[in-house]
Amino acid sequence: MNKRFFIYLVFISLLAVIAPITVAFYYLPKLSQAVINVESTPKSAPAKSLSIAGGIVPHHLAAKPIIDQFWQKIGEQKPDTIILISPDHFKKGELSETPKIITVGLAESKFGDLIIAQDLLAKLDPKIFVFNSADLDLDHGIMAHLDFIKKYLPEVKILPFLVPADINQTQIADFTKQLAQHADSKVVVIASVDFSHYLPRQAADLHDAKSLAAIVNFDEPQFPKLEVDCWQCLYSSCLYAQLEKKDKPEVLEHKNSLDFLAPLDLNKTTSYFTIIFKQSNLSIKKIGAKTILFVGDMMLDRNVEALMNKNSFNYPFEKIGQFFKGLDLVFANLEGPIVKNPTQFPAHSLQFAFSPKVTTALNFNGINLVSLANNHILNMGSDGLNQTREFLKDSKINFAGDPNSCDKKFAYQNDYLVMLAFNKTNSACTSEDIIKTITEIKAENKIKFLAVSIHWGNEYQTNNTDFQQKAGRQMIEAGADVIIGHHPHVVENIEVYKNKLIFYSLGNFVFDQYFSKNTQQGLAVGLEINNDKLVYRLFPLQSKLSQPQLMEKSEADKFLADLANRSSLGLKEKIRNGIIKMNF
Repeated sequence: MNKRFFIYLVFISLLAVIAPITVAFYYLPKLSQAVINVESTPKSAPAKSLSIAGGIVPHHLAAKPIIDQFWQKIGEQKPDTIILISPDHFKKGELSETPKIITVGLAESKFGDLIIAQDLLAKLDPKIFVFNSADLDLDHGIMAHLDFIKKYLPEVKILPFLVPADINQTQIADFTKQLAQHADSKVVVIASVDFSHYLPRQAADLHDAKSLAAIVNFDEPQFPKLEVDCWQCLYSSCLYAQLEKKDKPEVLEHKNSLDFLAPLDLNKTTSYFTIIFKQSNLSIKKIGAKTILFVGDMMLDRNVEALMNKNSFNYPFEKIGQFFKGLDLVFANLEGPIVKNPTQFPAHSLQFAFSPKVTTALNFNGINLVSLANNHILNMGSDGLNQTREFLKDSKINFAGDPNSCDKKFAYQNDYLVMLAFNKTNSACTSEDIIKTITEIKAENKIKFLAVSIHWGNEYQTNNTDFQQKAGRQMIEAGADVIIGHHPHVVENIEVYKNKLIFYSLGNFVFDQYFSKNTQQGLAVGLEINNDKLVYRLFPLQSKLSQPQLMEKSEADKFLADLANRSSLGLKEKIRNGIIKMNF
């Protein structure tokens, strides 16, 4: 081996050893840094959670402007999936052996050109559903919204549901909890609901006050009592918002059909809310609104009983029942006893006795508080009075007062109201006794509203007597917040005293005194009790053959104008307008 070749081999060998070391020293730090850079690169951020959980929107297209506004607001949130819950208007879900919620077919991919969220539907319990898209295609509670959804959210997934009217609260709660369990953070639940139906605007507003309070306060027991076309839909939307902790309601709009349509029928309106439920660190201020309706004398014997026997025991309430729905309390003066074996008094007798069947009608129509302080409740003696109390208790109808006593033990009380009832027609109860009871009750219940029902005055007289005025003012001074009078069988004037109202007589509610115009008219007073204000709404009633109903607007205007002219001067315009607002 020559010397030159040997040197070449040594050089190559050294190069083979040095090169990897050089590469290692030069490149490994860079490779290491590259690995570090890869590992430290943040992963793609998850889809941003929505700040809302859903909302409430009408489906009556008369309200199109606010429906459009609502869906635009939802569109700004860019949800992935919309759960749309509507009333089952055509009662398709009630055809099952047990009522079931209707939804789309399991094998279908699209509904109204929108992708169906079959991935979410597959996770829900199939036993609670009827899978039939054809039923959804026919129902405007769903179909009215599709164009708006496509306009603002063309790529969104949809899952529509129709809820039958006889689904109970436990069933709808279980369904909603399943949704909350399986839905991701980009799902919203929308209730398609119209509010108060077929009533004048003033009556709709009274009903809406209770509905809004139930929604804002999430007062679960109240939802089934609301005057809406699907309380279950409302409840589901509200419950979902609670479960998602995005439960602060924001009212976008509160409207009535009169805001959108020519007043073709002022006595039959519909009201609408658009509401969204959103996340907020602020505490939700509870709404104190409670709603009470006071009506006049209710006598269910003589000709009224004959008409009930001929038709049904619901006969007297057939034209007024809708008005009584969706309120916390409906109060009437029960002008006679309810007994197991009512005596059949002569046709023109001034003694009355009612069948126990009337309690079913009272319950069905929401009459849940009555006065027993009057001159007819003892027509079947003390035993008849005792039977009356027992029948009312069994029917869960509350009562206040006694025909002969003004003891405070006969008061009705709940968490916001005390109701006292006194008889000043043939009672041993003195004015001094009444003032003493009112004073004591008010001292014990300073923050509660104290209403006093009193049986007094002269029959068929449209203005108060001097005695009524003196006694009424004394009761206000003692602590009463409102006085509700009965007995004259006609509507008497209204007085304001120390910023409190005295309704001297509401007239007849259900009676058979067909002999005069005044005895066939009555006044219902709707009271909305808020945290710091009172709103009284006046509803003139017209009765025909013992069936009271709300007066047509033209007649109601005349009635209220006449009532205003007989009442306190400071109330004149308020009575004409049918609404009196007071501080509380």
